[in-house]
Amino acid sequence: MTAYSPVLGESETAPTFGAEWLITRTRGALYVSVDQANINAVSAVFDPTAEGSVRAVEVDKLRRVSFAALMFPKRFGKVRPYAGLGASLNLIGDAFPLVTAEEDEVTDGVYERIEDRRSQASLLAMGGVQVQMGRAALFGQASFMPANSRFLLDDALAFFELGVRYNFGGAREGIR
Repeated sequence: MTAYSPVLGESETAPTFGAEWLITRTRGALYVSVDQANINAVSAVFDPTAEGSVRAVEVDKLRRVSFAALMFPKRFGKVRPYAGLGASLNLIGDAFPLVTAEEDEVTDGVYERIEDRRSQASLLAMGGVQVQMGRAALFGQASFMPANSRFLLDDALAFFELGVRYNFGGAREGIR
């Protein structure tokens, strides 16, 4: 699930689906993921020809690619908490200006501002816990990305995920 705030409107949540790859060591891991949140919101960009100099923008879908270094500090039986830092690339799937019946056209500058604000690179902070059950693990995690005023989703993004991981191999500790 994704929690987000468009420039216009209240904070909302949207269902999210994706895939991840966790390359583990005994106390650490490299996390790589891709996902998509099915958001549908109204944002805004500057438009001197619109009323109030603000042009409403319809925003649809948020795609994300994330990388993080994770630490598994201690094991409590089958439970393994973890935390990590990384980076995320966020991309709005579709964004287009909303036009009222009185307006004939939108200037090229508005389309350029929308395109400039469709993507962002951001720091990523993550924390979670997984419960080992043989080669499978149930997990729950939260990840947060700080706000960026040059993005169509104007507030911090938060992702809350539940899922199942399957271990195809053992932890890699290097060549001995």
